[in-house]
Amino acid sequence: ACAETTRPHAIKTVVSLNPIMVDGTGMCGGCRVKIGNDIKFACVDGPDFDAHKVDFNDLMMRLRRYAEEEKVALDRWSENCRIMKMTPAVSPDVEAADLAATLPDPFEEALGG
Repeated sequence: ACAETTRPHAIKTVVSLNPIMVDGTGMCGGCRVKIGNDIKFACVDGPDFDAHKVDFNDLMMRLRRYAEEEKVALDRWSENCRIMKMTPAVSPDVEAADLAATLPDPFEEALGG
């Protein structure tokens, strides 16, 4: 990793981390990262940290924690996305406005809509 390349040369290195962030306040703990001997929350304390202090092994383990659920959600979305099923194939000569006119109004079915 970049941090291991710069460490022997004592080059200050800052990384921007993007772990799962649920609420953006640190209360859920989803974005918890180990920085040196401290626990930090990327959404509150970051996302930029000293790369030489980040526990990347722990971070990678946490990032993989929901890999199966993410795959299931993506597969489910791909199978059920209404827009993808309703949008006709677009040829280069079709105007965007013409295509937009064929799409349903997403607020039409909403309560109070």
